[in-house]
Amino acid sequence: MTPLQRHAQFFDPERTGIITPRKTFRGLGRLGIGWHLGILLTPLINGFLGYLTTRKITFDIVIESIASGKHPYDTGVFDDEGQFDQAAFDALFAGVSGDAITEMEMRRVIVGRGNRRAHMGDLAGKLGLWFSGKEVKLLFCVASDTTKSENGKTVPAIRKRTMRRFYDGTLLDAVARARIWRGRS
Repeated sequence: MTPLQRHAQFFDPERTGIITPRKTFRGLGRLGIGWHLGILLTPLINGFLGYLTTRKITFDIVIESIASGKHPYDTGVFDDEGQFDQAAFDALFAGVSGDAITEMEMRRVIVGRGNRRAHMGDLAGKLGLWFSGKEVKLLFCVASDTTKSENGKTVPAIRKRTMRRFYDGTLLDAVARARIWRGRS
């Protein structure tokens, strides 16, 4: 499996190769996303990625083709085949002070890279930019492990080693397990 497929597999605990809307909703819940937000995000995620991974109108995401779901604006750390790109990971942290990145810093890199899928059209570019912003916000909601000062305010941040786990496909499982352990103590 590619790192991107391992990342997506978090939402397929039964390992069927398909992520249904129900699995997405449950996976978001395991990450601590409330049901009200999960209800809004699930059809967006599965609608976009279902179509992109199957090339037909469906809400089922095919993990084997998850790299086809890469949208026009991203960090590039998952390359076009879903493999880890060390140069893109290094570029993500190149303009960052310290060993942690904030949501604003990550968005700056993504927007700075521009629309990497111009062939998909202007509407796809705009939707990709919007969707990318929501993905990054969600990532920082569930995976922030430190804080940084930014524009005089303390904001959530993610350490480089934690971000590496995101891109190798192991972070979401760790976040879900940590939520379980915190609930038991």
